[in-house]
Amino acid sequence: MTLPPELKDAAANPVELTVRELLGLFSERNRDPEIVGRIEAELRESELVCVPALLNGHLHSPVVVRTLDAEEEPAADAPEQAPPAALCVGDLPTARLPEGGLVCLAPSDSLEHARFVMLENFFSQLPVMSGPYMLHGVVSWQSIALAHLRGRCETLTDATEPAPEVGIKAELLITIHDIARHGCVFVRDTDQKVTGLVTAADLSLEFGNLTGPFLQLGEIERRLRRCVELMCPTTMDLRQASGYNRANSPEDLMFGQIVQVFKKPDRWERLNWGLPHSGFVGKLDDVRGIRNQVAHFRPSPLTPEERQRVDIFAGLIKSLMP
Repeated sequence: MTLPPELKDAAANPVELTVRELLGLFSERNRDPEIVGRIEAELRESELVCVPALLNGHLHSPVVVRTLDAEEEPAADAPEQAPPAALCVGDLPTARLPEGGLVCLAPSDSLEHARFVMLENFFSQLPVMSGPYMLHGVVSWQSIALAHLRGRCETLTDATEPAPEVGIKAELLITIHDIARHGCVFVRDTDQKVTGLVTAADLSLEFGNLTGPFLQLGEIERRLRRCVELMCPTTMDLRQASGYNRANSPEDLMFGQIVQVFKKPDRWERLNWGLPHSGFVGKLDDVRGIRNQVAHFRPSPLTPEERQRVDIFAGLIKSLMP
């Protein structure tokens, strides 16, 4: 890990950015203790420091990378801080859109204009605002239909309903009910500025990002256990190869113990796959590391590169063990 070029002059000119942006400069997307340790070590080597500490706040929280003062050198026995345990609304990308990214209507706009903007952008709803802090309500296809049923649907006001709101630091889990009930919630930052919205579609996408790899890795693990059955036909074989003396079947093994079985050359030969042993075990160990991150429900989704590695290995093991 080397210091990103964006931070080369941070000692003379402090760099202000968010936690997410700082992680991105180091090609990372989550705050595992190991990752944070590597980033902080690289900053200290260049006599820089992240203020507040990288583990504080949420992914959208602001930090400053600047020169490291002598009195700020962390003590060796300083207690380790943990990142927030719960996913927050602000952890979703659409909760904090870039400047001008939130498409909205003005109270003076016509209902025809609202229909056109929603059709043009494939939107289900639009906020009605008179500034970044003043949210008058929301217009949706449902609110327009209800206005027609009520017998009055001529102006934008006729189809405008109260807009559900939520704070950017609200826990995502307890907000899901409101999103499902209203179809979306609008997000206010700590300064009360409306910064974005979270829709049911956003939740579905996030659910897929988080659970898709979990399900795929489960399929990989089940196929690997079938391989272990072939490599270890007896209980004694299984215990010796895995190092787990209480194992009675492959189902009793942890993922790491499965890897240990594959590392044994004599067990590997039983599969008769005609593949390089070290190459396969290397790919398997790589997947093990990714699997451990997913199994511990880290708050950030896998990177595209990690997803690709899982996809490739899933296809490989499926072809070998249908």
